[in-house]
Amino acid sequence: GIATDAAWTFKMTVHVIGDEGCRCFGDAMRDLDNKALIRGNFILLGADTVTNADLRPVLEQHKRQAKFDKGTAATLVFKECANNVRTGNELLIAVDRRNDRLHYHQRLRMHHKESRYQIPLDVFLGNSCVALHHNLLDPQIAIGSPSMLSLFNDNFDFQTRDDFVRGLLINEELLDSRIYVAMLPAAQYAHKVNNWPAYQLVSRDIINRWAYPFVPDIGLYKLQQQYVFHKDNIYKSPEAHVSKVALLQNVVIQAGSHVDSGTVISDSVIGANCRIGKNCRLTNAYLMTGVTVMDNCKLEHCVVGDGAIINVECDVSAGCVLGAKSVLPAKTTLAKTLITSTPSRRRSEDEVAVELKSIGPNAYIVSDLTTGDPEDSDGEDLLPQQALCIPKMGDLLAPLDEI
Repeated sequence: GIATDAAWTFKMTVHVIGDEGCRCFGDAMRDLDNKALIRGNFILLGADTVTNADLRPVLEQHKRQAKFDKGTAATLVFKECANNVRTGNELLIAVDRRNDRLHYHQRLRMHHKESRYQIPLDVFLGNSCVALHHNLLDPQIAIGSPSMLSLFNDNFDFQTRDDFVRGLLINEELLDSRIYVAMLPAAQYAHKVNNWPAYQLVSRDIINRWAYPFVPDIGLYKLQQQYVFHKDNIYKSPEAHVSKVALLQNVVIQAGSHVDSGTVISDSVIGANCRIGKNCRLTNAYLMTGVTVMDNCKLEHCVVGDGAIINVECDVSAGCVLGAKSVLPAKTTLAKTLITSTPSRRRSEDEVAVELKSIGPNAYIVSDLTTGDPEDSDGEDLLPQQALCIPKMGDLLAPLDEI
């Protein structure tokens, strides 16, 4: 079964519905409609959504709205967020202040603060009372009506949730369907983890207990508590061997890990059975299971995969991602780089394998550059063949244009 020993399954039955023909979100929604598995209102959220929100009031709001407006297709759930952090999940929306009906939806760029917004004039001409919200986070939570599934089945160009929203806003009269919005209270937490900056931000929030009761020391596995909560947001397994002096603040360290003397760790997560040598400095580093870090290494804003080895005097920073079982040679300096342990790479079975640049026997640089396509950019004004790259971790407090 799924996570048989995890605490969250004690009072929950999970049914996994699969289909080989599902290649996107829209295909999954069409498959659910074809199988007629959902007959009433439903809560829709992604597996990568982290939230402690009580969605019962939002569900009741959706039901009331559906009684008043038979064309209610969905209620999208948003949450206010800080203006100085971008993870690609931030939005600008225009809503009717009288009934919270959505009239405009735009996803904001990462690492860039817009100086102006362009909103269609029809949004204001056709509605007498419009509110603009530009400080909202989209945690990918929605309440759907049964008609939402049939709309996906009738419109095969709806591949993503954003396609669905744009399609309904453009063709409201033709489809006779409308979207409404609901705001989560400030005390409730919700965020989508779909890239490394979001992973870093949500990890920080969980360690700082903003997502309570989803905090490390509450987590149970095989009916045993995994961490002991200490001062300065330090979560340490009783089976981890480390001096308290080495952990400054906001640190999670799992069972079986060992930290040698002289090493300082802050704002980091250390997985199980990791070995960290002497005189290392780890800041905003995320180490998975079985990672080895040799003496005199510096790790900042990076992710290290299972079983990876970082040899002596390495400097890894600025959003680097080291794949599982990769081995970094001694005295290597890396920034904004992806590393894999295999010498060739292909994204699909149909692609020709691409030879990668080697920096060691089990360390190969992966280019994360791709080309921008306006048709696949979710509304962003990207030029054809514009270079894009995977979003990387960085200083969450830095100005947006400097990340």
